[in-house]
Amino acid sequence: MTALKLDILATVREAYGGAWTHMGEMLRLIWLPGLLYLATSVISIYVDPEENLLASLLLNVVALFLWPIIAVTWHRFILMGDAPAGRFHLNFGRREARFLMVSIFLFLLLLPGLLLAIAGVAVAEEQPQSTTGSLLSFIGMLLILVSLYFFVRLSLLLPAAAVDDPINAPLVLERTRGNFWRMVAVFALVVLPIALCVVLLAGLIQNVPALAILVAAAFALISIFFAIVNVAVLSVVYRELIGPPGTQAPSTDDGSF
Repeated sequence: MTALKLDILATVREAYGGAWTHMGEMLRLIWLPGLLYLATSVISIYVDPEENLLASLLLNVVALFLWPIIAVTWHRFILMGDAPAGRFHLNFGRREARFLMVSIFLFLLLLPGLLLAIAGVAVAEEQPQSTTGSLLSFIGMLLILVSLYFFVRLSLLLPAAAVDDPINAPLVLERTRGNFWRMVAVFALVVLPIALCVVLLAGLIQNVPALAILVAAAFALISIFFAIVNVAVLSVVYRELIGPPGTQAPSTDDGSF
């Protein structure tokens, strides 16, 4: 079987175009969890974990459970045209739980390398003459690179969880073979315009402090749009490499669930 090659420019164009065209409808679908997520994010900026650890943890936990509600809704809308009924959508069910589990799994991929790198820095500071710290940091960086490689490819498990497809890591690795750098290019091209906007806004607020409120509002809008594009690009890549929802074989004992 010939591996599919992801069309980088077409994927980015579709993600941005779809996000812009359907932005109003996508915001309508998640306005309540979206407002709560935005509020917790803003409040957490002003909460010092050293002074109020409990409040900081609570805000992060709330955000952790709100994001799956938002992302699952958007993935299903993009890939299936599915929209939850009713004016209020604040349901955390099986789909959202699967999405959260996959998110935690992807984070855990990065954890060993990060811990080794941090341990290496700590050892190097305590024992400058020892090579142990440098060795730990080197191994940690290698693990981080390897985990990032799998993180990028396995990120397509997120839309799979959202649309009730099997969470089948071997299948995703098979379908993304030969597309790692294409996926990296797609994600980079999606992030680059947003990053440039943030830099421009940061420069504007430094040079013209009176515009702080307008800049903050613009930053909030850009953040929301970036969140939509980020979900959209994962959905598009999933559809192109894995296939439309429901086209995978039913979950079996081959490692999927």
